[in-house]
Amino acid sequence: MRARHHTEVLLAAAAALLLTLPAASLAASRAPAWTLKTPDGETVSYPADAQGQPTVLLFWPSWCPYSRALQPYVQDIWEDYRDRGVKLWTINIKENGDPVATMRERGLSFPLLLDGDALIDRYGIERTPWFLVADGQQRIVYLRPADPPSPIDVARDARTALNRLLGERAVPLPETWAPPYDLHLREARPSRLLSDAADNAEWLPWADYYLANVDAQQTVADVAPRGALADGRAAIAAARAVWAEVYGAEQAANQAPFRAFRRGQLWLVAGRAYAGRLGEGFITVLHAEDGRVVQLRESAP
Repeated sequence: MRARHHTEVLLAAAAALLLTLPAASLAASRAPAWTLKTPDGETVSYPADAQGQPTVLLFWPSWCPYSRALQPYVQDIWEDYRDRGVKLWTINIKENGDPVATMRERGLSFPLLLDGDALIDRYGIERTPWFLVADGQQRIVYLRPADPPSPIDVARDARTALNRLLGERAVPLPETWAPPYDLHLREARPSRLLSDAADNAEWLPWADYYLANVDAQQTVADVAPRGALADGRAAIAAARAVWAEVYGAEQAANQAPFRAFRRGQLWLVAGRAYAGRLGEGFITVLHAEDGRVVQLRESAP
């Protein structure tokens, strides 16, 4: 009876994992082996370098807006799970640009491998981003569906799959999620004031337009640099510290929620004013390399 019960438990666990596996992935239910190089010329081999650990793979080209939308969530997965033994590699495919420069401009630091086109047929890649989670035996337990509701749903499902594999080492799911990057849904336009209804769709085009008109050589006098800013969290923390120093801690707190956007080496951090409109709250531009305050405003010009 114990053996039968043990078998039933194993079958139930396997069924739970299969629930995360879309039907489209059944044709390639195992992640094929490969050997690729990093931008620095180092060789990475799968599955050897995965060392029997769960693995996350993202296949992407720099021109794909849906890959760009998903990448901040993949960055967070890498940061949250790498200490739990999870391996994560992003593999550049179908490229006609510079993926290294693209990652730098987007503030991304997850592991990058180049020239992955030879894997397109082997992995059955039909679209980008091609994003999957595999267990320690190369079995694919999650594959991004063709038309997910949003990048948040993809990140949540991938984390759920990883947590099932990790068991006691699981990472709690985030209580809140950064809004999706919806730049690919609209043409960028120089909107100055953003209503709540247009918040998600218009914030990033507005931020990109704003930074395009900022002189990166400017420096705000009498405000000390905040140090290198590796990601949006660091940029927001630096901007809040500047606002507290210049305007007072209470005024800085009243700007929540906060948004951060990177274009090249510049971070734009904006708060929401009492009126609830982006563009009317505090705005700070910081340099990513040293946290130098390039611009400091109480609202958009």
